[in-house]
Amino acid sequence: MANRWHTVIVGGGASGLAAAVFCARALGGERVLLLEKAPRVGKKLLATGNGTCNITNRRADSSHYHGADPSFSIAALSAFPPQACIDFFASLGVVCASREEGREYPLCEQAAAVLDCLRLELKRLGVNERCESAVIAIRHEKGGFSVVTADTIFYAEHVILCTGGAAAPSLGGSAEGYGLATTLGHRKTPLFPSIVQIKTDTTFVKAVKGLRTDATVTFVLDGKSLCSHTGELLFTEYGLSGPVVMQISRAVGDWERRKKGVMQASIDLLPAMSETELIEHLKNRPVHTAEDFLTGLLHKRIGQTICRAAGFSLNDTIRDHGRLVAAIKRFTVDVTGTQGFGGAQVTAGGIDTSDVDSVTMQSRLVPGLYLIGEMLDVDGDCGGYNLQWAWASAYAAAQAVSR
Repeated sequence: MANRWHTVIVGGGASGLAAAVFCARALGGERVLLLEKAPRVGKKLLATGNGTCNITNRRADSSHYHGADPSFSIAALSAFPPQACIDFFASLGVVCASREEGREYPLCEQAAAVLDCLRLELKRLGVNERCESAVIAIRHEKGGFSVVTADTIFYAEHVILCTGGAAAPSLGGSAEGYGLATTLGHRKTPLFPSIVQIKTDTTFVKAVKGLRTDATVTFVLDGKSLCSHTGELLFTEYGLSGPVVMQISRAVGDWERRKKGVMQASIDLLPAMSETELIEHLKNRPVHTAEDFLTGLLHKRIGQTICRAAGFSLNDTIRDHGRLVAAIKRFTVDVTGTQGFGGAQVTAGGIDTSDVDSVTMQSRLVPGLYLIGEMLDVDGDCGGYNLQWAWASAYAAAQAVSR
């Protein structure tokens, strides 16, 4: 029968490209078909790491992953750990370099080079890559599947479904792919944005927009601390951004989805100093009005904003050091939401993993169907963890398909 393939891979993102390489190396490229709805594969991959591509993280284990069943990631990450990922990319010609907090980047610092090397390997292996081929239906039939596009029906013994998540629609993110799985009987957990900028009350935040500072940010729901992280904070016109916020933004996305309780961000602008140390320091500072009192300790504009947030006029002479310390160590702003999927790097939620085998990524409902990557209810922390999941889940599926 024409258009019959051993394996059809639906989705040409990071996990789909890796799955195609793994399958082609084991089966032969002529037996593998990769379908992508966009004019070109890997568009979102090009944007990762601000164009430098944080390929993996050496610390990747299940503690950095989330979902209804965080343990689901253990088997795949164990079978394809970060070092295996580094070795895989070395086999493609991509040399990796280690950076802070276990992050691994290509030595050339080009996401485009990572994508090019994946595509060159697909070409070398003879994989058939077809872009502008949006899949509108997958039908489970005797002997395999029919994979339907607008103008062609492809027949396959195995289908690897990896259409990605709803995050970053400008880069091709969409919730459409989930329908392919749910039509086949799979369930989808609620979706919400993760690794995303946060919107807040801007009464004081707007005055310091564009400024960056090291801080500890804690998200607090109804007075209870949910999560905390220390790193670079960026104040924006709409709220908060920067690595420190993106790392723990999942909690806000989940709260926004549930619409229950009051969420606040508590910001420690001098995390390296205790309150006692800070009070002693302030007592010994030169006597200035609030306009200049914190100059040299904080960015001048941030210092002035903190004084106003503490209830001082900029013409006041600072005498109540305790009140000022409280404002510096616990600068609190009301959270109003996230920047949504449009600003998100990752989708939290997805296809329910209880219906997927964690070792092989094969559907427990539809034999021969495999689900990998971001479309599953697995999302990782910021720092290379989500790409590591893409590669590891692709490897698991390809190993199973090859057997």
